[in-house]
Amino acid sequence: MKTKELELIELSRTLVDEFYKKQNAGVLNSLSKRNYDELSVSREKILSQIRDEMSQYEDVDGNEMTEEQKDEVLELVRKELWGYGIIDGLIHDKEISDIKIYNDKQIRVKRYGKRMDSGVRFANRADYKNFVTRLLERNKVNLGTANAIQTFTDATQDDFILRITAISGLLTDSGNTCIAIRKIPKEKYTLRALEQAGMFNHLQPDEGRTCIDGIVELKFLSEVNEQFDALFQKMIASKGILFTGKGASGKTTLMNAMLKEIPWDESVMICQENAELFDEDHPDLLAAHVMISGGDSKVSYNLGDLTRAALLVDLDRVIVGEVKEGSEAAGLSKASMTGHKCWTSVHGESCEMAVDKMADYISQATGYKTKESLKQLCGFEYVIHLRNFRIDEIKKIDGWDKNTDSIILKPVYPFEEVVDEK
Repeated sequence: MKTKELELIELSRTLVDEFYKKQNAGVLNSLSKRNYDELSVSREKILSQIRDEMSQYEDVDGNEMTEEQKDEVLELVRKELWGYGIIDGLIHDKEISDIKIYNDKQIRVKRYGKRMDSGVRFANRADYKNFVTRLLERNKVNLGTANAIQTFTDATQDDFILRITAISGLLTDSGNTCIAIRKIPKEKYTLRALEQAGMFNHLQPDEGRTCIDGIVELKFLSEVNEQFDALFQKMIASKGILFTGKGASGKTTLMNAMLKEIPWDESVMICQENAELFDEDHPDLLAAHVMISGGDSKVSYNLGDLTRAALLVDLDRVIVGEVKEGSEAAGLSKASMTGHKCWTSVHGESCEMAVDKMADYISQATGYKTKESLKQLCGFEYVIHLRNFRIDEIKKIDGWDKNTDSIILKPVYPFEEVVDEK
């Protein structure tokens, strides 16, 4: 990085540090307390005040700052005060779904499902510690001995909802706090956009067609994926869907895109840990999140509580963001067996493993034997497995085989290829 750029970055950090010192002292330069309260809610006024302060600074050669340099510094200050500082560009990069910060020099991203280095670095360890401190303060999160792992949501950014997990240095071998950020677009992907991103683009225009029963008019995808389009129409109208794959495989992204296609004459409730699944257009949709006890309060509401509440409301669909324990799985399976259309996600390496894992969760909560727990999952109809932001397998839960005492999983994707007989 050039010397001039480093000078401007260092100046921006100095100005930000001075701002926080004045804010903590209750004044900003010569402003009265009353004026400061007014100023603290106006970004434009704060930036204007900081711009005036820059007239006091010169470069190493004694030259005053140019207007272009002041603009550059103000942009850096804006990112520090209201954005995410040095990683702000990663936060707003539409190609990046995940950011993981291990220390000041190790910042990794996932771009279209592939992990790679971000190319971004903090100045030093102290700079990274300041970043973590301000991140936690801004989101009113305490990362102490009693709360060494915290998950919280930042919905203040214009383009993404951020699910942030902070793991204290008290627990990491390196002693550095680890920050993991999952980005959920506020402007949701459509199924057509996901097709263009390659999530289910299994055919190219010049390849042979595949077969699926009941091809209907295209609704979501392009003509090249007419089989997928027909399958999506069936799945969205079906009894229920399990989405599976490892972390950051595209489950939430696909669920959000399919949520948008739920008919408006159906009533929907979403139960989730963080506000990741959403649809601001649907007229009959309630989204609820868990409440974790904090401080002296012993009151909390988990996903199991929310799912049980959903059974008391007049609903057509119950959607749980992700099942991680027995009460959630048991509540959702009960909803699916009582006529509700249910969706959820669960980590799994295949469709079969996802079904087995759900059954294990149900057994943990109910004491049912595995066979009885598997029967509870017959209220679902499809299992979708994703890998690296692509659908690689879909199976249909086609009932219960009384002869083998097992659930029937019928492959529906990859599709069978049509062989032309000559």
